[in-house]
Amino acid sequence: MAKLLEAANAGQAKFFLQFGGQGAPYLKEMQKLYTEASMKPYFEIVISAIEAAAKMVEGTVAHPEKVDFRKWLTEPDSAPADDAMSIAGISLGLIEATQFAHYEYLHQQGFDRKEMLKHTVAASGHSQGLIAASFTALGLEGQAYNDALYKYIQYLFLMGVRAQEVFPHIYATADENAKSEALGAKGPAPMVAVLGESHATVESWVKEFNGAAKKIFVSLYNTPNNRILSGARADLIAFHERYKAEFEAKQIKFVYLRSTCPFHCELMTPILEKFKPDLAKIGFDYKGADLKFPVYSFWDGANLQNEPELGLRMTDDLMVKTLFWEKSMLPVKNDKSITAILDFGPGKTSQRLSMDTLAGLGHEVPVYAIAFAKDLKTVLE
Repeated sequence: MAKLLEAANAGQAKFFLQFGGQGAPYLKEMQKLYTEASMKPYFEIVISAIEAAAKMVEGTVAHPEKVDFRKWLTEPDSAPADDAMSIAGISLGLIEATQFAHYEYLHQQGFDRKEMLKHTVAASGHSQGLIAASFTALGLEGQAYNDALYKYIQYLFLMGVRAQEVFPHIYATADENAKSEALGAKGPAPMVAVLGESHATVESWVKEFNGAAKKIFVSLYNTPNNRILSGARADLIAFHERYKAEFEAKQIKFVYLRSTCPFHCELMTPILEKFKPDLAKIGFDYKGADLKFPVYSFWDGANLQNEPELGLRMTDDLMVKTLFWEKSMLPVKNDKSITAILDFGPGKTSQRLSMDTLAGLGHEVPVYAIAFAKDLKTVLE
């Protein structure tokens, strides 16, 4: 048994589980796990879920390229370019599939899932990672686990499709690309990281820029000097142009995300009604009472165990509500029994955000990125 689990069984360790969000590369991680023999049953469930969901939305503007997930796994060179893989109608579901693959692989490698969950205090997720976190808190095994896995994959895949239908401007125009490149920021997107300075300073610029008619939003507060703005590409480019001198003077970085929707702002509000029929169609009817341990929202810090239903609540959190990562980390700071955070990726982005946020809170615990070979080895020792 892994030393971490031995320590937990001895009453010396407790876990907090977390999952990342958009922006990190994910396909290569998943393709690598697909080659593992022990993972074949997992991938058959996931592939069938995505194939069935894709048929429900054939012809959608959210899929300018055919979704052939099975082929992308079996023939890695057939996968579209990164720009296409970041389209919301593709990336939301496949990022979750990657996260669940890491979650399953850890179990397959001997870090027993039942034992881990027995010693898990709580969970959360960065943006779409909140949804993956709620899946773990169901604490299911056997056929019930497989059934929930199927529904959760379809849930987030279809949410991504409806999100892109709400905001169908998948690619930047030639004019937007040219203007942005002239400003020194390539790949304009409806979400941009503004790195450096205080939140208050950036908020004041946003307020000044928007005037009476609100156009852009501070949508994610990641760490004390890292936040994301969401809005139409043209508005974000105009914001960059207006404050470029201030950015340069204060050494602020302006970096567009690999995202095709302005998540976490009111521009995405129409999805809430649009998505209801999909929830009913796939039978996504989970309730807060189904969660075996707390899952904390990054919006208001609420424990999702108290929610009458999870489907629309989590959709609202991801699509419309502002993200405050500190609210997801406060339970770690406040519960001194938590000795480690297990992060299921993709990549290491959410690991770094948690480490920086906890440092800002004056509290540090190890954050192990399961997607990273060195951390995985440490956890399995």
